[in-house]
Amino acid sequence: MIAFPRTAPATLLVLGFLTACSGPAVTPGTSVPVTPSGVTPSAAPSSTEPTPVPSGPYNSVPTGAPPSKPAGIPKTPTDNIPAGWTEGTVTRGGTGPCYGLVTFDGVPYAMYSDAGVTLTKGDHIKARLTPAKLRINCGEGTPVAMGAVQHFP
Repeated sequence: MIAFPRTAPATLLVLGFLTACSGPAVTPGTSVPVTPSGVTPSAAPSSTEPTPVPSGPYNSVPTGAPPSKPAGIPKTPTDNIPAGWTEGTVTRGGTGPCYGLVTFDGVPYAMYSDAGVTLTKGDHIKARLTPAKLRINCGEGTPVAMGAVQHFP
């Protein structure tokens, strides 16, 4: 059984609060002047110039030339890593796992190898390079994995 004597006053109380919270009705498209907080209307600066009216909507995007379309996906790879043997001079040596190599064309490579090969700075080598599969920072140059190495005198 519903207790009508308790639900009716509660409903009227909620409706009373809701109607008391609503302010005076403002029709759409009209604005209500609001003074900034802390400034009385008599202290507000008076200006005789009319304020400029924007030509477009309030948050409109600036007009101008439309942005150009991106060229899309490159047809060829942009990071050409030679698959196979590359010849050059060692710029960072040691026992690994990171080394540096500059080809005779001036292209720097950051080589990684966990084989424990010992390379000396200034050595002339020929190395089998493949694109790096691990994200290891071996210094300046294009990251590659070093396979076999041939030393030249």
